[in-house]
Amino acid sequence: RARCKDGRCLSVSLDNVPGFVLELGAAVKPPKWGTIRADIAFGGVFYALVDVEQVGLTIATENARALAEAGIEIKSLLKEQVQVSHPEISGLDEIAYVMFRSREPDGAVRTCTTLKPGRVDRSPCGTGSSANLAVLHARGEVKPGDARISRSIIGGTFKAEAIGETVVGSLRAVLPRITGEAWIYGREELRIDPADPFARGFALSD
Repeated sequence: RARCKDGRCLSVSLDNVPGFVLELGAAVKPPKWGTIRADIAFGGVFYALVDVEQVGLTIATENARALAEAGIEIKSLLKEQVQVSHPEISGLDEIAYVMFRSREPDGAVRTCTTLKPGRVDRSPCGTGSSANLAVLHARGEVKPGDARISRSIIGGTFKAEAIGETVVGSLRAVLPRITGEAWIYGREELRIDPADPFARGFALSD
């Protein structure tokens, strides 16, 4: 859904797949920090959502490298220590990302999704925001019609709205709607010459 005014697209919303929680406060034991607690939730892929103060950091740009390293270290242990499986879709059986989070004074959730080999997502992360919305829903902090702002490490925002409830297998689930903005910064034109012998592309083993 696009919200437009005076010929300009102001924001776009998409309705994501149902989000649900497998476990609240699952114990993970990275040697560096001892036992920490992670909420294991699905928002399109599985996430381990970790309150960032447990690793002694804040979600700030100057901590991006330390957050990435912490997230990758925790993720390396998750496969051994926490088992996940989607109740209806075979093959979804791995925690894809560690997302750090904290609460902002204005009620927003600040997020930092960490990715291999050692990066952080500059966006608030749509599937991660959906997973966090599922956690809030499971804790009774969000009900249908409520919305929360997700704010990224660089300050970008998504609105995560609970538009309904459902079940996935036997699990309570929330229906998330994610709203965000973007700006055009360039245009590209691709052409195919009829005489090009590789117009359909090519593939190599490397």
